[in-house]
Amino acid sequence: MTLPRRLAEYDSPEGAREYLEEYEKLHRRLSDRREKAILRRWFAGLEPVGTVLDLPSGWGRYTPELQVLGRSLVRADYSGEMLRLARRLFPDPPALGAFRAFGHRIPARDRAFDLVFSMRLNHHLPDPEVRRGHLREILRVSAHYALFSYFDAASLKNRLRELERRLGRPKRAKNTLRRAEVEALIREAGFEIVESRLLFLLGSGHRLVLARRLPG
Repeated sequence: MTLPRRLAEYDSPEGAREYLEEYEKLHRRLSDRREKAILRRWFAGLEPVGTVLDLPSGWGRYTPELQVLGRSLVRADYSGEMLRLARRLFPDPPALGAFRAFGHRIPARDRAFDLVFSMRLNHHLPDPEVRRGHLREILRVSAHYALFSYFDAASLKNRLRELERRLGRPKRAKNTLRRAEVEALIREAGFEIVESRLLFLLGSGHRLVLARRLPG
C-alpha cells in the first residue's frame, strides 16, 4: 500500500475505528500493558510538568497517563478523524487544545512544550531522513523532556527479519534507525538520555527512549 493511501485510510472514520478496534486483540493488549508499565515507572521519576504534547495522539490511548503527568495536554495527529474520536472518548478533563500535524513538521515554536510524547510513529515513516527529521522536530519543540519510540536496527527481531529476507523469504524491510544515530541526534539537540530500553527483548524491536534537555 502506498503512503498516500495509508494516510487517507488513517484519516477516515473507518480507519480511526479500525485502529481503535486493533487494540482489542490479545497481542496488542499485551504490548499495550507492557508499554504502560514501563512508562508509569519512568513517569514516577519525573516532576509534574506544565504542557505535554501527544503526537500522534491517535484515539487517545495514552491520555489517562499523560493527563496525570502534565497539567495541560495538547493532542496532535495527522488524522482529523483520530482527533475527533479522542475528543469523544476522553472529553473530561479536556485537553488544552488539538491540531493536525505531521511528526516531522510540527507547527510550533522551539521549546513550546515541557514534554513531547511520540510513541509508535517513527517506524511508520518509510524515508530514513523523515525518520531522523521526526526526532529532530520533537526535540526542537521540547523544553525539558522528549519520550519517543523507534524500531531498533540492532534488535533481535529486526536481525531475524533481515536474515529471513536474505534467505529469500518475502519479508518487508522494517523502517529502522540505528541506536548510534539516534544518540547522536539527541546529543546534537542538547539532550541526554535518561532511559532507553526495548519493549521486549525477543518479541519486539521497538525501543523506548526518555531524553532530557541539558541546562544551558
